[in-house]
Amino acid sequence: MILTLLPMFSLSAESYNILDFGAKAGKEYLNTDKIQAAIDKCSADGGGYVVIPRGEFVSGTLELKSGVMLYLEHGARLQGSSRKEDYTKHLIRALDATDIGIAGHGVIDGSGYSFWYVKENGLYDHDRPVPGYMIYLENCKRVRVTGVRMSNPEAWTLHLLGCSDVTIRDITIRNPLHGPTNDGIDIQACQDVTISGCDIYTSDDAIVLKNRHPKYNMRPCKNITVTGCILTSVCNCFKIGTETIGQFRNIVFSNSTVRFAQPTDSLARIRVSETKRPLRASSGISIESVDGSLIDGVVISNITMEEVKCPIFIRLANRGEGVQKVKPTQPGKIRNILINNVNVRNAWFASSITAIPGSYVENVTLSNINVTMRKMIDTKLVDKVVDEKVDAYPDANMWGNLPATSFYFRHVDDVACNMIRCEVDGEDNRPAVIFDDAQDVIVNGLILDENYIGDSAVRLVNTRCARFANCDIKDGVKFQFDLRGELNTDIRLSDTDPAKVRSEKSCNVEQSVSFVIK
Repeated sequence: MILTLLPMFSLSAESYNILDFGAKAGKEYLNTDKIQAAIDKCSADGGGYVVIPRGEFVSGTLELKSGVMLYLEHGARLQGSSRKEDYTKHLIRALDATDIGIAGHGVIDGSGYSFWYVKENGLYDHDRPVPGYMIYLENCKRVRVTGVRMSNPEAWTLHLLGCSDVTIRDITIRNPLHGPTNDGIDIQACQDVTISGCDIYTSDDAIVLKNRHPKYNMRPCKNITVTGCILTSVCNCFKIGTETIGQFRNIVFSNSTVRFAQPTDSLARIRVSETKRPLRASSGISIESVDGSLIDGVVISNITMEEVKCPIFIRLANRGEGVQKVKPTQPGKIRNILINNVNVRNAWFASSITAIPGSYVENVTLSNINVTMRKMIDTKLVDKVVDEKVDAYPDANMWGNLPATSFYFRHVDDVACNMIRCEVDGEDNRPAVIFDDAQDVIVNGLILDENYIGDSAVRLVNTRCARFANCDIKDGVKFQFDLRGELNTDIRLSDTDPAKVRSEKSCNVEQSVSFVIK
């Protein structure tokens, strides 16, 4: 037996094989007490490895305790019981533990399908509250989860609440795409977390940061790094929200791929054949504050997406959620967001960055973004009135098709767009980009292909203090810029023919390389 040594375990760490405590492989044996005895002994002796050897071992709820690394050898399978009475809650849980982890090369299977049922509408649901989450760790310190494969949770797969100093590395999650609320990794009110090299395929959010627990609403979710991951979901791939009370600071998502599930995948078969649901991710990236939280300092870089509905969704609103179910007296804040080097292929809905009247998403920078969008010709859609939906559940597809093809900004302050390339897979009569109630906007390098054939390429509605330079807009559109609303002021356009600018107000256009429209 070769153990993968982790930093918190020394070369002399003891190992406790569950066979020595009476555990037996086979579907007919329930090993909860035997495995728990090994965990208890290991912790009482000062810590070490509890080893699950090759074979299938059925268990109910296990309590992971301080100092214990649960290690699954190659060919080992920890199988959750298919009977509710074998659980207190969750398959693996830990509370207030230190120096704990799960590692190895085996499989943890939650048998979640044993607790699902089909609703009248043909979709699947589950019998909560037990067994609940497959792995649940609360208020734990120095947590390591590496190498293992996880599958078939009843609800969320790996859930950490109020934990610190966490490393999740090289795990694989494989959940059926028809499973209900089968999130991959949920990080709630945690600090100093690194998630790297993970491959997640699931029906709900792949990796999500949130906080809905009032016990931890004063503990910020901060210093979170997600890198080098492959995310496949029919919901959101990387998400902050929905339930967001407290603060979210210093979040990094980088060097990752958002993939499209294939109809031929074995885990997609029921979703395609029985529920008739689409396989595209709802969003590649979602950042949401709708319950009064502060989201401050998010860096997203080097992301590739294919076949998503909406690439980027940033939403500030005032729904009010969490256990307390009380709407905050005022919306939270989203600010200091940097998104760089993102390539998107075959997206359906425009990326949107929006707030609600009286509030603004602040200081957002988009750089080196390449998007290819689905075409659409719809004269009514061009002037579609987009509902504010102040207290609605935030979802990247909440408005369906927007009047913009690629990017829709509303209620934003201090936005910089650098080298944004927008393409369409056929002719489209909508503006590529819309700014509505926007201030302090800088766009340097907007490149549109020839498939934009509508009345305008960029629409500015009540936009104040905007600068556009180095725009490459083909002649398929009648106007490059379309100004609407009485509040458009201090808009400077470089290298733009004044005849290519339309405004509802009279324009003072200087016939020069740069001119001002007031």
